[in-house]
Amino acid sequence: MPLFAKEQAEDNFPAEWYNNKPYETIEPNLDYNYSSLKREKIWLTPVEKYSTPHNVYDGMPIKLRVKKNVRIGKKLLKHGTSASAIIELSTTNGMTGIPATITIGRVKIPGLEPNKLYCYYVKEGQNRTVWILPLKWALTWIPFVGSFTNLIKGGQAVLKPADDIPVYYFYDW
Repeated sequence: MPLFAKEQAEDNFPAEWYNNKPYETIEPNLDYNYSSLKREKIWLTPVEKYSTPHNVYDGMPIKLRVKKNVRIGKKLLKHGTSASAIIELSTTNGMTGIPATITIGRVKIPGLEPNKLYCYYVKEGQNRTVWILPLKWALTWIPFVGSFTNLIKGGQAVLKPADDIPVYYFYDW
């Protein structure tokens, strides 16, 4: 049985939150059969290096390119085709070894419908909590020594041109 979207839910939160500043919304495709699980995996890679300590912010557009040729139905998506995405969330690294993260979404590839693309990719820095927390608790019997492990920060998140970002394109033909 086909499953189609009936109507778009009304959401007033973005208008209130952004307080009359421009913002981008995602419109659903009401004519698409969402019960179809046919999909093709597209591998993307960043064009340049993006890292959390160097001016990465939420909503920042980034440039990507297709890493391998992909056949989608009768259409061929060639290696090197440009694409773009948005950094949906970036977090800085924290004390006690908490790593920084970069979350990518809203991918756009020319010639493909953006509402049929699915991408949720998280790049995380080095997680040092695995060894810092046991060390901290082992040193708590010595006054104040365990507290010094709180000063150790986690690793930075870095997107490099060598990274592989999987994106799925859903279709129903």
